Amino acid sequence: MAKIRVLLALASAALLSAACSETTPTSPAPEMNRAASASTTTAAARMPPRALAPRPSGGPGLVGTWGGDQLNLTIGMASGVLEYDCAHGTIDAAFVTDAEGRFDLAGTLVPESPGPIRDDKPPIVHPARYSGSTDGTTMTLKVTLTDTGDVLGPYQLTRGRAARLTKCL
Repeated sequence: MAKIRVLLALASAALLSAACSETTPTSPAPEMNRAASASTTTAAARMPPRALAPRPSGGPGLVGTWGGDQLNLTIGMASGVLEYDCAHGTIDAAFVTDAEGRFDLAGTLVPESPGPIRDDKPPIVHPARYSGSTDGTTMTLKVTLTDTGDVLGPYQLTRGRAARLTKCL
């Protein structure tokens, strides 16, 4: 049993190391870089380019921090994190917009309360829809809790602006 755990730990470390390498899905493999720099006539240098999946509209251009009154949104390449005055939430997919800058994304919202978090009382996690529009500089965001129908917002956010939050006390 101990040998299996050691093997699993080593396999996990190897996978993590490979996942955290400096190459990206759009960069050539390291062996291609070495081969190409050694000689441009090698077989590796003559390989055809790899096909890439199309990138969603708005994704990389919207990555970063968006702030406003009572809400801070941090958009990453694959998801988003929201911090409210008395709640926090997630957007559980890449932040994709249509041609007009509109979006409708699934995520969660977790209300917060003052004081410590009790082990015997887990937080309530609400499924949520994050919808609105953006021009790449400003954003209007509305949050709908899909289990209760409650609507929060609209929030007006600005790219690169620090949010004004008053945390629950």
